[in-house]
Amino acid sequence: MRYKAVVKYVGANYYGWQKQLKETTVQGVIEHQLSRIFNQDIVIHGSGRTDRYVHAYGQVFHFDAPSFPLRKLRYSLNKMLPESIEILKLNKAADNFHARLDAKSKTYEYIIIEKAKDPFNAPYSLLYPFPLSLSKLIEAANYFIGKHNFQNFTNKEEDYQGFVREIQGFTVKRSGKRYTFIIQGNGFMRGQIRMMIGTILAYNENKLTLNEIKSALESTERNIISYKVKGHGLYLRKVEY
Repeated sequence: MRYKAVVKYVGANYYGWQKQLKETTVQGVIEHQLSRIFNQDIVIHGSGRTDRYVHAYGQVFHFDAPSFPLRKLRYSLNKMLPESIEILKLNKAADNFHARLDAKSKTYEYIIIEKAKDPFNAPYSLLYPFPLSLSKLIEAANYFIGKHNFQNFTNKEEDYQGFVREIQGFTVKRSGKRYTFIIQGNGFMRGQIRMMIGTILAYNENKLTLNEIKSALESTERNIISYKVKGHGLYLRKVEY
């Protein structure tokens, strides 16, 4: 039987989503508890990886396991998982459903607070001690909208899609000293969003020009951008199917 789940987690204490042998990851923790419940090895498949320290409101994963009452399974799993991970939804899925391959788009948020120090927000946002120009942030973000070759905005060594991804929407909102970047796309590669945000901030600080951003997107040669923000402020908001 195939199950589909939506999970919320705080990534601050995890070495990303993907299971690793020597590090604590979100996937590894969930698989361990599911395997205890079913008394057999359970492997889960996420809609995509999230980097170290990245959070999620709506990560999706699927897994195959024997039939089990859904309410009881969700309740038991949440009781066994740490407080930083919560299963929001758990349903039966079609046998051919795939959390990653069937995803049509993903929406991420990145949060920046225009402040040098804040103990309560530090694990959940980027604290930025320099003045931010909303108009400049929006101006730079618009350059990423559309279909581009993002080879210079990821650390991936190779990509079966040729590093081409489509950014369907990229907006920036301000509320006091809090800035929220909302990015929707058909898929994202390792470090891509953090490099895009880092590039936008470099433009805000006059370290880059708009022409240089455009050139990085249009270049046929690979020269990876050196600007990259931390994962603390990044959230996987939702996955559309």
